[in-house]
Amino acid sequence: MDDLKRMRDFYDSRKKNTWSIFNCYPYWLDCKQTRTLTNILKLSNLEKSTFLDIGAGEGNFLCKMLSLGIQYKNITAIEYLEDRYKKLIGKLPHIKSINDDFLKVKLEGTYDIVTLMAVLTSVTDNEIRYAIFDKALNSISSNGMLILYDYFDNSEKFLNDDYRTLSLTKIEELAKKYHIEVYKNVYIKSRYAKGLCKLKLQSLIPLLESLKIFNDTYHFVVIKNAK
Repeated sequence: MDDLKRMRDFYDSRKKNTWSIFNCYPYWLDCKQTRTLTNILKLSNLEKSTFLDIGAGEGNFLCKMLSLGIQYKNITAIEYLEDRYKKLIGKLPHIKSINDDFLKVKLEGTYDIVTLMAVLTSVTDNEIRYAIFDKALNSISSNGMLILYDYFDNSEKFLNDDYRTLSLTKIEELAKKYHIEVYKNVYIKSRYAKGLCKLKLQSLIPLLESLKIFNDTYHFVVIKNAK
């Protein structure tokens, strides 16, 4: 099975595991991500910022960034899987989009905001995924930032055949010449959140989440050019 088919099958399988519309967890997760991004981007002039989304998928995250203030004309989106790319351009036909392997794409200059949202854990070959990260780093402008969101564990263990944890130590090593800020353990473990939602106790989620001990190792890592 080639890598392209493996990745396509992985994303198709995830669609089968969507939560019930009666479960508030997906809504809570979306709101928490929006709050975290708002905090990260609070000093950015989003209306004028050029934006590159690597592994844009079907465009859901791009829609969030548009709602925060990014302009259509300033967006470049890259998606490797053709079926996901078709849905992306159907949803957002007015942005610049590219259907190709990011490592093969010749970029036009640098960008103020570059994002890798839950992309690198889906690339299980270490050499390839850290090459993607390195190219992403080199794509940010002098005053720009790279926002990386993923599941971290320094062991880089395989959670299954299609998903491998990311090493924060390796990321920090590769970006040692940059300024790095890590938003650690941002989300409570999904099994706890979904259980609380089913019991109508979702008001407890922020409290338990603030304790960190019930949280997964999902981090936001913000990397900026050092001044």
